[in-house]
Amino acid sequence: MSLKSTKEQLEKLLDDKDNKVIALSGKWGTGKSHMWDEIKKSSNDENVKTALYASLFGLSSLDQIKTKLLQSAVPSIKNNPRLWKGAKQMYSTGVKALEGFHKSFGALNDISLLFAPALLQNKIIVLDDIERKHDKLNIDELLGFIDEYKQQYNSRWILILNNDQLNQPTIWNTFREKVIDQELQLRTSAGEALEIAIGLNSSKYSKQIAKAVESCGVTNIRIICKIIKAVNHILHGRNDMNDAVLSRIIPSTVLLSAIHYKGLDDGPTVEFVLSKSATQDWSHFLTEREKKEKEDTPDSQRISRWQLLMSKLGIAVSDNFELVVVEYLESGLFDDSEVAKIIDRYIAETDAMNAREACHTFFDRFRWHHQLTQEQLLEEAKQIVTKGSLLDASTVTLLHKLVNELPGGGDLADTAITNWIDAFKAKDHNDMTFRGFYDHSLHPSIVDAFKETEGNMQNNTTALDACVYVAEHNGWGERQKIALNSTSVQSMEAIIRTLEPDKLKRFMFGMIDMCQHKECYTNDFGTGIGNFIQACKNIFDDTNSTRLCDLIKVLFTDAGLSHLIEINNQPQA
Repeated sequence: MSLKSTKEQLEKLLDDKDNKVIALSGKWGTGKSHMWDEIKKSSNDENVKTALYASLFGLSSLDQIKTKLLQSAVPSIKNNPRLWKGAKQMYSTGVKALEGFHKSFGALNDISLLFAPALLQNKIIVLDDIERKHDKLNIDELLGFIDEYKQQYNSRWILILNNDQLNQPTIWNTFREKVIDQELQLRTSAGEALEIAIGLNSSKYSKQIAKAVESCGVTNIRIICKIIKAVNHILHGRNDMNDAVLSRIIPSTVLLSAIHYKGLDDGPTVEFVLSKSATQDWSHFLTEREKKEKEDTPDSQRISRWQLLMSKLGIAVSDNFELVVVEYLESGLFDDSEVAKIIDRYIAETDAMNAREACHTFFDRFRWHHQLTQEQLLEEAKQIVTKGSLLDASTVTLLHKLVNELPGGGDLADTAITNWIDAFKAKDHNDMTFRGFYDHSLHPSIVDAFKETEGNMQNNTTALDACVYVAEHNGWGERQKIALNSTSVQSMEAIIRTLEPDKLKRFMFGMIDMCQHKECYTNDFGTGIGNFIQACKNIFDDTNSTRLCDLIKVLFTDAGLSHLIEINNQPQA
């Protein structure tokens, strides 16, 4: 049942006095306690309005439960002097009776034991978080307590349980069999949960958050509140963002927050979301070997579901923004300056974001708006294709596929690919890294463009470029391996002799580090390291390069590597 229908049904059950014990179950955080509070506030029934409440979380005895309920009764006691007078009279009578039985009971001060019958009789009593009671609280004791007050004191009970958190299902089955008259199960929709959460935590981005939350299917109100807070924190003080930028930022924030707070039943991992990197992060398209077609396994089905969710959210790529969000969620630390830079870049790239948003709208209309004719879709596609160069490679590949399915759309589809490749080749790719081969799902012409660019980049990469890249990134790719290993001894020697001081310093320190930690680098850079050592030996043996010889001697000696170039203790001639 939805929140609305469950609330209406519970109100009807409360109207029927024969329902002494009513159970309300559902997933954690879906609004059961909130719904009860709403019923209590809006009810005209005095018994409902003055109902007592106790959470069993951590309680280990019936005395603790009674104390909690008496604390809940304090407002009613203050507003009803007659109730208080009667309770005091019962308390006094009870103490005298106990004193008559044994004098040691004169010091008895356990109010909960004596006041409970007077204050709990004829009351509606709500016990929440039953599944989180302490193990010391015996279930038979609890059942006996409920049954006693139901039979002898005309108490009515509402039992609230988070059934997805129940470690011992037999507990609930026992309640069903022995004391429960009516049971309701709450199934709150994402929209209902969001409405409550927005009421508790407002946000000027509620529209965008709502769309993403409903796509994710998050129904836990507490988690949605945390998601809203995360979005508000990350976007605090930003008033200059258009819909395109918000559509880039908010879905990722919602998804990553839902994953972090465990609000998805079968959601993607953080690693999966981060792996959906942009065209500029070539690893999205490159793998160590050409992929084989995967079999239809549970893992592949799960990944397909994750990909579908990402598509519903409109998350085409991930970049540094997603990394910042993950760091914030995991550590609680937030780098405002870094986020500001990223958002400023997004704003500067509004045209590209608008193009992507328009493209995803076209995808949605192509698949779901069956009333549109193919001619109408082709006209819409013409507008999208003019912005095709602003899309990422996977999106423009899908655009080509769909447009090509339309009658007469072949040339238009090819134009999208051609324009994209022309724009791609015009960009500067000096900071890009290749890793192996290419994703088979991309358009073949795009793959060819990548391979061509990779070849050009490898040809233009020097040993210095590769060495500096390894030092700065603490990692490397095919381009760096090829550059260092293809540099001959003579070329290495020329680099050392001709580099300007600042670049020479970076190059020498980088290569010396490789020589010191050969076990880490030999597999990928063995040839390059060997050629570097031989080049240094050649320079060290050259009597016409005294100053450079001294530098090499100092560097290798300080690094404990003097044996590599056979430095002895004699001064260089």
